[in-house]
Amino acid sequence: MHSTKIITITTLLSFAFTVPLAGCGRGSKGDARDTAVVAVEACDSIPSPVKKLVRAVADNDSDGFAALVSYPLQRPYPLRDIRDADEMKKYYRELVDDSLRKVITTSGPEKWSEYGWRGWTLDDGRYIWVDDDVYDVQYISQKELKAIDSLSRREVETMAPSLRQGWLPTLCLRDDTHGTVYRIDKRTRHDRGQGGHHYRLAVYGPGSDLREIPAQLLEGLMENEGTAGTVIYRFHDRSGAETIIEPDAPDTPSPILVTPSDSTIELTRAYWHELVEGN
Repeated sequence: MHSTKIITITTLLSFAFTVPLAGCGRGSKGDARDTAVVAVEACDSIPSPVKKLVRAVADNDSDGFAALVSYPLQRPYPLRDIRDADEMKKYYRELVDDSLRKVITTSGPEKWSEYGWRGWTLDDGRYIWVDDDVYDVQYISQKELKAIDSLSRREVETMAPSLRQGWLPTLCLRDDTHGTVYRIDKRTRHDRGQGGHHYRLAVYGPGSDLREIPAQLLEGLMENEGTAGTVIYRFHDRSGAETIIEPDAPDTPSPILVTPSDSTIELTRAYWHELVEGN
């Protein structure tokens, strides 16, 4: 699993050094798509996983693409992550729409760059990341954007009325051992708080009614740490005690929560609307 390699676009913009491609031409004149695909496949500096990816997308080969992916492949919340190759085959056209296919199949070798242990990326990380396999797709298709908007609206409607205005759901996690639910929301663009506290953490105790006011409501911020741009959420209560959530902690396969007393709790990814329906 490559969860530790998830890299944000903002972090990528700060990278100064990439490995230049050697011995790769731009191909001959002709159809831009065919020319770019052939050029990538003929380039000695491009690794096999990238070549296989480009060919699978050029052929609209959902089976071939699914075989190249490291699972689970994360999608932006509240979309579900893609758990295995069977799900990917069904989801392929939702993810690889005409726009992404065009970018991948018309980009020559010069558009692909290597970032050391992070692997290879197209157009500085705007679209997709490949190491031994495809481990991150930054691109969000139009169908996905519509689904995100629809699911987000549904989630907001299930929150306690006083919590709805000015917030959008960002992440939902659950402590399976005790049944505690943690929901992270982000302020809407038109309702940003002061001091950079653009996020809040709602904590619902075991057996709580998720449609009511949570047991705790903390405000905080999101940071990107390290060369991988690991996402960390920091929340504080009125006394200043800090609660940290790392959705993609580098050394664990699961999201973690660090309590004010420095205890670490492993969490699992959850989906708010599913929890509410079963509440």
